Amino acid sequence: MKKIFILISIFISVFILNSCTGKGCDLLILNWGDYISDDLINDFEERYDVIVNVATVDSNEQMYMNIIDQFSEYDLVVPSDYMLDQMAADDMLLPIDFSRLENYEEGMFVDELEMLMNSDTCIDYKNYYVPYFWGSLAIMYNKELPGLEESVKKYGFRVLFEHNLLPKGALVGMYNTSRDALAAAELYYGYSLITTNYAEIDQCMELLKNTNFAAWGTDDLKIQVSNGNLDVALVYTGDYFDAYYADLEAEQEEKTLKYGIYAPKMHNNVFFDGIGMPFTSTNQDLAYKFIDFLLEYDYSYMNAEFVGYCPTLESVYADIMADEEGWGDVIAIDAYDPAKIVNTPNSRAEVYKYLGFDTYDYIETKFIEVITA
Repeated sequence: MKKIFILISIFISVFILNSCTGKGCDLLILNWGDYISDDLINDFEERYDVIVNVATVDSNEQMYMNIIDQFSEYDLVVPSDYMLDQMAADDMLLPIDFSRLENYEEGMFVDELEMLMNSDTCIDYKNYYVPYFWGSLAIMYNKELPGLEESVKKYGFRVLFEHNLLPKGALVGMYNTSRDALAAAELYYGYSLITTNYAEIDQCMELLKNTNFAAWGTDDLKIQVSNGNLDVALVYTGDYFDAYYADLEAEQEEKTLKYGIYAPKMHNNVFFDGIGMPFTSTNQDLAYKFIDFLLEYDYSYMNAEFVGYCPTLESVYADIMADEEGWGDVIAIDAYDPAKIVNTPNSRAEVYKYLGFDTYDYIETKFIEVITA
């Protein structure tokens, strides 16, 4: 069934992406689901009298395949850090000419993010993207199950694999992507998130294979925890806030009290996504205008309100963090702010890195064995 599900997902993605060009769009963006404000898109279309279409996938790996196979003529793409690295290494991204971005200024991004982007991990591809949002891995959990919150905060990522640390009968979900599932196991063992040691990778994959997860998923994990079908799940921090905002919009404020989120600080993945221009771009002038549009304060703020992840512009970030009246409930949750992980003394805030084709292929092969076992 898992093999069938994966094939169906890929087929659906291809169908959706290929259908876009028939609509005569002026700008085609390859993105994640629910990861850009509709109002922002509408305002951009009105300002420039154009049509923008957003195609979506649910993994970096599918994003890579859609571009390398040229399913459509994508003008912009929003991969994560390590996939930006891989795409740049494979000549799939065009260098960004920052002189064409009127709103760009040196040092305009959050200091802790600037530090990560300028680290040895990211130096090879920092000229190929503008940072979009950033966050970390976290554990989303059911607050109504007695003792569960205490266990999650005490044991961190261990609860994903040592289910005896959880209240009896707790149901655990795992991310159905190779890099994130592997990272969860690496965090459990204390290994680096950029290890290329096959023995360590094998041990992590065996752990994943031998753990009884109630569900494998991606964006749906947050829904399964929020509606009570799962008690614990590995998520990205923004997944929690997606559910949080959705409940507020539906005027179900009491429902937000039923689930919580915890992002361990001592060793965790701090990621960022970036918007770049793939080699398939046919409207680079408009692509530059769109990137510049995202760098406007008002639209960066608007996008942060919609998406739920932490903004990358220092000006927007600072205003959100200072707005206790408007953002108090959100900024009070540590997991919203990845800078807290970076700034924790003696912490290991690791950014994913492209590990090379051989290691990538090895990880993918091993992960297929895990999910089809």
